[in-house]
Amino acid sequence: MNITDIDDKIINKSNELQEDFGEFAKRNEDEFWKDMATLNVKFPDQLVRVSEYMPEIVDYIKKIIDNKYAYEANGSVYFDIDQYTKEGGFHYGKLDPSASNNEETLKAGLLEGEGNEGNIKADEKRSFKDFALWKAAKPAEPKWDSCFGEGRPGWHVECSAMAHDAFKTFPIDVHTGGIDLKFPHHENELAQSEAYYNKKQWINYFFHYGHLHIDGKKMARRIKNFTTIKE
Repeated sequence: MNITDIDDKIINKSNELQEDFGEFAKRNEDEFWKDMATLNVKFPDQLVRVSEYMPEIVDYIKKIIDNKYAYEANGSVYFDIDQYTKEGGFHYGKLDPSASNNEETLKAGLLEGEGNEGNIKADEKRSFKDFALWKAAKPAEPKWDSCFGEGRPGWHVECSAMAHDAFKTFPIDVHTGGIDLKFPHHENELAQSEAYYNKKQWINYFFHYGHLHIDGKKMARRIKNFTTIKE
């Protein structure tokens, strides 16, 4: 099981609370494990956290660049979807063809997945479809040293790099996650992992589970119908 303890939502919320992002993530993780114990959910055999895998993530990105499926721009690194599909002969959009072939959905997916990247210059990416593997350092955000410059990993590549380190095999048989992660997160995981190995079919079976609904609406903080396990 992976713990995403570095992403835009965590950074934004911890900044809002004027709390260290690592302490904020750890506090919420501890509450999660208490809830899982209450539900009699077994602890995973292996637990990985993004913050503990920075060298492996950087090496993973370097391999994708070496395979010609990513490029550097102003201290950031982007996945090149056109190179992946046209030159590499891979297929982007296996999990959700309608979403991945629709410009509006693609842009919405990038906004969801890239968060604070809204201020990136239009000419920094070769295509609006390309997504970040490494984000150049910005004020009020955590950063790490890398051969690309100071910055932090993109959301999607974190999971691929940790899965590679945990399993060290190709393909992986089963990958699970919420239906909301199907696109763009799992689609981009597939693309960058196949680009890393330069092979097709990284995952044999995806299992996506649905949302909890309350009074016919998806439970979400933004519509204030959120109920905790403790409650």
